[in-house]
This record gives sequence, structure tokens and C-alpha cells, in this order.
Amino acid sequence: MTSWTLWTWPNLLTCIRPVGTPVFLLCCTQAHETGVAWARWGVLWVFVVMAASDLLDGWLARRLAQVSVAGRTLDHVCDVFFIVTPLGWFVFLGLVPWWLPAAIVWSFSLYAYDSWWRTAQAPRRQLLGSRLGHLGGILNYVAVGVVAGQLWAGSPLLAAPLLQGGFIGLAVLASLAGTERLWLLGRAGRVSYEKGGAGCEVRSAK
Repeated sequence: MTSWTLWTWPNLLTCIRPVGTPVFLLCCTQAHETGVAWARWGVLWVFVVMAASDLLDGWLARRLAQVSVAGRTLDHVCDVFFIVTPLGWFVFLGLVPWWLPAAIVWSFSLYAYDSWWRTAQAPRRQLLGSRLGHLGGILNYVAVGVVAGQLWAGSPLLAAPLLQGGFIGLAVLASLAGTERLWLLGRAGRVSYEKGGAGCEVRSAK
């Protein structure tokens, strides 16, 4: 595994998400305001392409032996950009409550800071994942997909109370993930890296 190899096919696949986000927002806006067929189908297919790029980039990186710290970082940054930007735009369109993207931004900010702090002594700083954060990331995609599905269908796919309950659940999950990062910061401190056998890096909490 290389450390900071950036220009690889999997990373180019990852970059589809930030590049395609403006197209997605345009289709969402037109589907919401005019309901024209091209916009509604554009919402559906652009979201499918975005989600597929997130599913395939990691698989392709492993397949081509191009897994890297840079690729993982790029993947997370592109994920949060694609999640937060549409959700923020949906707030503007009146489709999503403001506190949902705010909770996700808060959680990701703590995730990034926690990783930056605890890998300060690593050869390269890198993001430190968690199961709670991973679950939140998947469900955030689902939230964008549900709203996109409603724009495509031109009608609600879920009853309003159920949709609102889902948004509340996601915000609570994001808050819990952020709280977990605060707890880790206070408990674990920085992670030290030492050379192990055969040049391997061994991590230990300080």
C-alpha cells in the first residue's frame, strides 16, 4: 500500500462526485420547481452514478493494488462534499431541516480534527475511521437518495412523520459520532508510530 499516491484510476473515479454535484443540484432544482421529465430522470441517474462511484472506487483500488492514504482521504472528503452540499441545497428548497446538514458538518469536523490530532506522530496524518461514523456515512447517502427519489417520483415516497423521524435519527447518529470523537480525543491522546519488524509501522496510544 502506498502512502500518498493521488493520480490513480480509483481516485479519478472518486472525483466524479464533486464534479457531478453541480449537475445533481441543477437537476434537483429543476425537478422541484418545474417537474420537467429530463430533470426528474437526471436526479435519479446522477445519484445512481454518484453512489456507484462510491461503491466502486474502493473495490477498484484493492483490485489494482492502488490503495493509499491519499485515496482514502480523498474518498471521505468527496463523500462529505456530496452529502452536505445537496442536503444544504435541500434546506434552501425547503425539503430538509437545517439541523441535519449542520449535525453532519459538526460530526465530520470532529472526525477530521480527531484524526489530525491522534496521528500527529505518524509518518503521514490520516483519517481514523469508526463503525459509528461508517454507519452514519451510509445512512447519509440513503437520506440524499430518499429526497432524490421523491424529486424523481414527483410525490412523497414516505409519509411526512416517517421522513421527519428519519431525519431526526440521522441527526442524532451524527451527534453521537461527534461525541464519540470528543471522547476519543480526551481518552486516547496521540498515537505514536514505531518501526516494527520488516519495516512495519506499529501504533500505540499515548
